[in-house]
Amino acid sequence: MRADHPKLWHPIRITIVVITVWWILFCLVLAPTDNPAAIVWTIIEIAVLLSPFFPKSMSLLFLIMSQSGPWLIPGADVNSLPGILYTFGMLAYETNNLVALLLLAYSIGDQLFRQLVLGTNRSNPVAIIAMVSLVLMLGCGLRWNQAVAGSRAEAEQAKARLREMESRSHIAEAIHDAVTGDLSAAAFVAQRRIDALSGGDDGDGSASTDGDDGKNADERRDELDKWTQVNDYILSALTNVHRVIDELDMDVTVLEEDADGKAFSDLLKATMAGGDRRLRALGFDITSILHVAGGAPSASPSLARIANDLLRETYANIARHAQSGSKADLSVILKPNAVEITQINQARTTETDRTQPGGHGLAYFSKQLESHGGKLETTLRDGEWTLFAYLPIPVPETLPPLAGHPES
Repeated sequence: MRADHPKLWHPIRITIVVITVWWILFCLVLAPTDNPAAIVWTIIEIAVLLSPFFPKSMSLLFLIMSQSGPWLIPGADVNSLPGILYTFGMLAYETNNLVALLLLAYSIGDQLFRQLVLGTNRSNPVAIIAMVSLVLMLGCGLRWNQAVAGSRAEAEQAKARLREMESRSHIAEAIHDAVTGDLSAAAFVAQRRIDALSGGDDGDGSASTDGDDGKNADERRDELDKWTQVNDYILSALTNVHRVIDELDMDVTVLEEDADGKAFSDLLKATMAGGDRRLRALGFDITSILHVAGGAPSASPSLARIANDLLRETYANIARHAQSGSKADLSVILKPNAVEITQINQARTTETDRTQPGGHGLAYFSKQLESHGGKLETTLRDGEWTLFAYLPIPVPETLPPLAGHPES
C-alpha cells in the first residue's frame, strides 16, 4: 500500500484537479440553485478536492459528502458528478483493484436504485456507469504503469549495483595479487632476521651465526630495533591493504533485511577466513572458531560494521603484536541477542611493560561497544594476551525476550 502522501504537486494531478473544479463551477453556473446552503455545500466540496494532503482520505470524504448532501440539503447533488469521477479515479490509482471493483459495483447499484426504485435519476444510467468504468480503468492503468516503471527502475539499479560489485571485486583481486605477496615475503624475511638477532634460529632449524659477525651488543640491539620497526611497518601496511580489500569486498547493506542473521554470520565467516589465511601466510598458528548458540542475531548495518571492524582489528593486532610464529586462538560466539569475541595469543611484551598491545584501536572500539551497552576487556598476564568483547544486539519484538549480557 502506498503512503498517504504521494507526489502532491504532480503536474498531471494538478491539471485534473483544475479541470474537475472548472467542471463543477461550470455546472453550478449552467444549472444555478436558489438554495444558498447548496452553494456553500458545493464550495466545501471544492475545498476538499483542492486539499493537497491525504488524497485517499479527502476522496473518501468527498464521496460521503456527495452522497449525504441530497438527504441533508435539497439540490446539493446537482454538481457532484465531476468530483465523483475524480475521486473514483484517485482511489483506483492510490489503492488497489479490489477497491476499484467495489466502487464500480457501488456505482452500478446506486444508479439502478435511483432509476428503478426511487425514480429520481434524471441522467442516463448507462452513460454514468460507462464514465465511471473508464475513470476506474484509467486510475488502475496509471497505477499499473507506475508499478511497471518502478520494477524496471529497481531492475536497473540492481544491474548497476551488480556491475559495481564486480568492478570492486576485480580491483580487490588486483590489489591482492600486486601487493600482498611481496609484503608477506618481506615480513617473513624481517621476522627471520629479528629471530636471528634475538639469538634464535634462522627458521630452518639451525642455530643463528649472525651474532658472530663482529658486532657488539649495542650494534646488535640497534639493528634489532631497526628490523623490528621495519617489520611493524610491513605488517601495518599489510593490514591496511587487506582492510582496503575487505572494504571493497564487504557490502553491509545486505543486512537491512537480515531477519535470520544469516548475512551477518556469513560476513563474519568471510572476515575470519581472510584473517586466518593472512596470519598463516605470516607463519602464525591460528585457530579460529565461529559458533552459533541458539541462532545468529539479526544485526543492523551499523552494529554489523562495528562487530566486523572489531574482528578485523583483532586480526591486525595478532599480526602486529603477537610473537612471531606463535599460536593464536580466536573464538566468535553468535547469540540471538549478542556477539562475543575472545582472542588469546602470546604477546611480544611482558606483564611489566607499560605499553600493552592494541592501544588506540582497541580504545576506540571500547568506546563504541560501551555506547551500545557492551564492553571490551583486555589482560596481559605472564606474556599471554587475552581480549574479550561483548556487543549486545537488540532482539526484534517478534521474538521472545532473552537474557541480558553476562555480568561484568
